[in-house]
This record gives sequence, C-alpha cells and structure tokens, in this order.
Amino acid sequence: MRARKENDTLSVHVIAGTHCVLLGFDIKGVGTIEPLDDLSTMLSKLVIDSRRCNVGGSDFAPNSTRVTRSSLSGRSDVNIPYTTVFVGFAVDRRDKVTGQQVSLNYDDKPIQKFHFGDYTALPGTTYEYTVRLMFHSDTACDSDPKFVALGSPVIVSVSTEDPQTGLHGIYFNRGVAGSKAYASRFGEFREYHHVTKFGRSEWKATINPRTIPDPVQSMEALAWLSRGLEEAILQFISQASGAEYGLRAAVYEFTHAETIQAFASAVERGVNVKIIRHYKGTYQKRMDGNDIVRDESGKIVKDWVPDSATEEATNAINAVCFNSSTAAQIWHHDTFIERRQSSGIMHNKFIILVKNGTPVQVWTGSTNFTDSGIYGQSNVGHIIRDEGVATKFADYWDHLSRDLHGRKRPSKASGMNGNDSPMDEVNERMQPDMQGQITSSQSITVIFSPRKSIDMLQWYADRLGEAKLSVHYTAPFGIAQPLAEVLNRGHSFRNEGLRRSLRILRQGDAEKNTPGVSLLRFLLLDSRPSKKSSSTAKQNAEKMGNGHLDYYDIRDIKENRCAFGAVLHSSDECLTGLTTFVDYVHTKYMILDALTDNPSVFTGSANFSAASTEKNDENMILIQGDTGVADVYVTEFTRLFDHFYSRDEHNDNVGKSASRGWGEVVIDETWLQPFFDPSSQLYKERMLLR
Repeated sequence: MRARKENDTLSVHVIAGTHCVLLGFDIKGVGTIEPLDDLSTMLSKLVIDSRRCNVGGSDFAPNSTRVTRSSLSGRSDVNIPYTTVFVGFAVDRRDKVTGQQVSLNYDDKPIQKFHFGDYTALPGTTYEYTVRLMFHSDTACDSDPKFVALGSPVIVSVSTEDPQTGLHGIYFNRGVAGSKAYASRFGEFREYHHVTKFGRSEWKATINPRTIPDPVQSMEALAWLSRGLEEAILQFISQASGAEYGLRAAVYEFTHAETIQAFASAVERGVNVKIIRHYKGTYQKRMDGNDIVRDESGKIVKDWVPDSATEEATNAINAVCFNSSTAAQIWHHDTFIERRQSSGIMHNKFIILVKNGTPVQVWTGSTNFTDSGIYGQSNVGHIIRDEGVATKFADYWDHLSRDLHGRKRPSKASGMNGNDSPMDEVNERMQPDMQGQITSSQSITVIFSPRKSIDMLQWYADRLGEAKLSVHYTAPFGIAQPLAEVLNRGHSFRNEGLRRSLRILRQGDAEKNTPGVSLLRFLLLDSRPSKKSSSTAKQNAEKMGNGHLDYYDIRDIKENRCAFGAVLHSSDECLTGLTTFVDYVHTKYMILDALTDNPSVFTGSANFSAASTEKNDENMILIQGDTGVADVYVTEFTRLFDHFYSRDEHNDNVGKSASRGWGEVVIDETWLQPFFDPSSQLYKERMLLR
C-alpha cells in the first residue's frame, strides 16, 4: 500500500510491505541548494516566526528530548535562535487499533537521510506515522535538549500487507543474522569453530540457534531468524488435511527437520504426497586402502557416490519416525521420486497444494528447505493462490516426475521411450521464449527451465535495460554477462512517455529548474569477488575471445549502487554457522520501476544465469502490474540493502582519519550535500522516493 501527504514545508511518501514500511521525505520547493547553509536558513524561516516556533500538531508526546506540548506545559511556542541547524527528521509511529505509539529515532538521534525504513512493523496492521523536521540548538528549550523536532508535522496512515489473504502471500526471513540485534539478543551463546571455505582455513565465531542449550531461547532465536518464513512453510503444508488433498513438491536441498516432518505428518493424515528430489552423484573408483579394486577381468570397480545434497537429504528423509507402519511404508517406498536425468541440477523449491484433484495453490521462491535457507541467508517464500498458475506448475511437475532428460533425447539404452521430449522442449511448449517489450499491465507469467538456449537470459537483460526509473536486483552468485553488459552502460532520461503515478507527476511539476529524473539501479550481491578472481576470470575470457564484466566494472557507473553481504568488523556481529557457501544473500529477484503504477517483479528459484536458463530444472515468475507485490519486494530489498551497504561503507572506512563513528550525527549542513547534488546517487534516491 502507498500513501502520500505534505504540508507547506515537508512531503512524506510511504510504501508499506508486510514487515517493512519505507518512508521517503522531501523539503517542499527545494531542488538543488548552494551554498548548503541556505537550506538550513530557509527551513528556519519556514518554522520560526519572529524567533518563535510553532510546536503543535501532535496528539501525543514523543521522547523527552523533543520539544512537545507536554514538555512545554501546554505552551504552543518557544524561543529558538536563528543559529538553529537542520539535522534531519523525527518519525513517530502509532498503531491505529491498539493506540501503541513509539519513537523510531534510534537513541533520539535525527534521521540523517531522506528515506527511512521502519522494519519493526507487523503484517496486516494500520499505522499512523508522524514526521517532523529536527534541529540542533545549543539553547535550552527543554532541559537543554540536544535535538528538537519543530514545525507542523506531516501525519500519514498506511496499512501493511497481510500475506495470509489474497492472491499473493510473500514471506521473507530475517536474512541479517549478522546484526547488532542478533548479537545483543543471543550473544552469550557465541561459539568458535574451525571452518574451511574457498580453500581458506580460519576460526569463526557463530551464534548457532540450534545449539543454544536453553530450549526456550533456542526457539526464540529460530523464530527471530525465520521471521515467519518457517511458520508459513509449515502452515502451507498443513492445509492438506485429509485424503481429498494432495501435495506435489520438487526440492533441491532437503534437510530442514520441521519441513520434512510436516510432509511426513501429511502422509499420516492420508494426504497423497509426492516429492521429486534432486538425485545426483558420480562414479568413483573403489579403493582398498591405497589400492584400486579391480574385478576378475582386471577392470576397475566403480561405485556410485551421491553428491552432498543427495546424501544429506537421504539421511534426513530416513531419520523420520512414524506412528504406523503403513505410513512408514508409503513414505519410504511411494513418496519420493528421484530426479536423475536433469542436465544440470534439480534446483526447484516448490510445493503444489491439490484439492479434489485440482491444483489450487503453489509455494515457490528461493528458499531451500534447510536450516541455512530458513534461518541463515536471505530468502523469500512466495505463495500464489491461483488455480491457473498452480496448474502450470502441476503440468511441469508431471513431466519432471517422469525423469525426462533435460536437453537431449534419450537413447534406447536408457530404457526410456525414444519419443519422450526432453524437458527443454516441454518447457518451451508450455511457455515459448518471450519476445520484445512487456506489454501486459496485469499478469502472471511462469517460465520453466531448462530451455534450448540462453535467449530468455538475454530477454531479462533487455528488460533490465528498458527500466525507466529504478532497478532492484539481487545476484547471489555474481552477475551473468548479458545483464552485466547492460549494467555497465549509463542511462538517463526525462519522464515523458512513462506510465506515471501521481507522485511522479507531482515530482515532474514541482521543480522546473532541476534535471529530469534519471535511472538508479540497486544491486545486492552475496559477496564481491576478490581482485585476484576477477583478474583470472577476465584473462580466461580473453583467451576465449570474450569479454568479462563484474562488480569492479559496474560499481563506478553512476546509475549503479552496489552492496554486498558483510558484518561490522569492529563489533560482536557474527553469523549462525548454518551456511556453507552462500552466507548472506540467496534471493533471486529483480524489480523494474518498482514505484510506478506498472512495476515488473521477477522471482523464483532461478538465478539470472546461463546455467539456470539452459541446464537446471528451475522456475521463474514474472508478476506484472501488481503494486502490492512490488511494495513487499522493494521494502524488503531496501531493508537488506541499507543494512549491508552501511556495513560495507563502515568497514571500508575503519582506520581512516576521516571515518565517523557508527551512527554519529553530523551537526552542520555537510550531511545534506549529496541529497541536493544532482550528480550524486543520494540525490537520485531522494527524487525516486519523494
């Protein structure tokens, strides 16, 4: 949900997701400012009349360090000197049902940016936000406060999305185990253990929620990290309550005990449960000590050895206990279908709910059914309550269940019918490669992999290149070359021709002397490549006659803002220790022009990569023109981006003389400079969110 309010001084634009509410601020009538102190002077004149300021406009009294009606014993004005400096914004929130009210200013400090994320909201709740300008003054107004909120407030109400109702139910986990909040809550259970990653051996501190000895606190830690994602998975499965229901799933990594138990319990309830699981391995020489084993004819004996995903899932599946031998027999002999013939990996993570033979809902997204996927790295689960979409997934599932080859026709030796089409042909019959611009305004398109070529990957890149105002893109495994080529290009334009919201129309009319709104692309990576690996990749590409672009090429393009997973080096922040490869960001989604009336949201199991397009079993969904879906995704993206970007910046500046302390307030006008400099990214961000 979106809302916008303004007064003579201030405008506030609010975008509500489920757990996140994003507020964009702007000062009315100001485009670019030079010198900077002119802005503070102008604001002082707006809120101060003859050295007196109006403090009214609120029905409640926030913190004691703010100038409020109650703190002034009912007086509606107070003397403030002209030397007052504008230092940011004050935001208060009130639950309109319970009346509970809180200040959202951390330690009563001003918010020194032109957007703010309230990441403590609850789904399906209506809130009222009160926003004021905040000033710094050395003159006492209320026991000599350091910061005071002055002037008429902007008050705006908004309701968060409820994922348990409607067409879409979207659940993001916390995805920030490495945070001050997690360390503060559960830091007493920090442990050190030895890990090897990417060939590097080191000791790491972790707070593993599974090993917290107190069961109550362990459950609290798991719930805090899951943030509703685990509960949503279990609730989705529990909808299948009897024999009239069926569950059809396709899983890659499958070790989360609670999810596996939920499926097993469904079997015991009489639900028809079928699960296609990744089942791959390699043939390796059998060894007897240091000797290779050979048969009677001297031929080397080889054994099939499952890969780690297959072996770990097998162990977890076999660990389930049942109350009846009948259910146990069904579980071990009639529930699982092994996907052996994929051309890459069986990378899907979806569940279809079937009722009376009709597919009615589907669960999809990036979340592997593992502790790492649910409690560690950032992930999303997305429910679509639509028979048409669920039926498409069910048709795809039916073909996968026959273990068709991914890309090539089977030989007679395989024992399969030579007339069976491989999955790439099946998938392109179900949804041909998309062509040209997106023309629909309200639609859901399902795209399955593998496909015959990477043409769809190029199509994604082309659509990325057509974004008018914004891109929000997560890339856990790096950026595929077609997309990197687009991101390596600058792009700027005016708003003409775009299907615009009223907010953008106002934006275009308000500032006649400012540049047109230009594109801003936010890129969130799990990690940045090392300089060495980047150089090696470029050299290898050159040997093949190709180019190679990565983070180090696109980071300096003025339209791109990049962040990657990190913890604060100078703090007690640490991870859960549950992840072995991707520590921070595992989502695979892209939002184009999120805040317009016709946003595009791509989401699913598929990374935007060549392998996910032409090799792996994958799914991708394009949700077009649904602002509610876009609002959930963009607010969650901003939460994660701001979290990691601030850590990246702080870590890069540690030890430098110019570095400010974490959260230190700037009490002169220099903090404003990038927000009013048309060449800066923060200026573009202010214009985008205003």
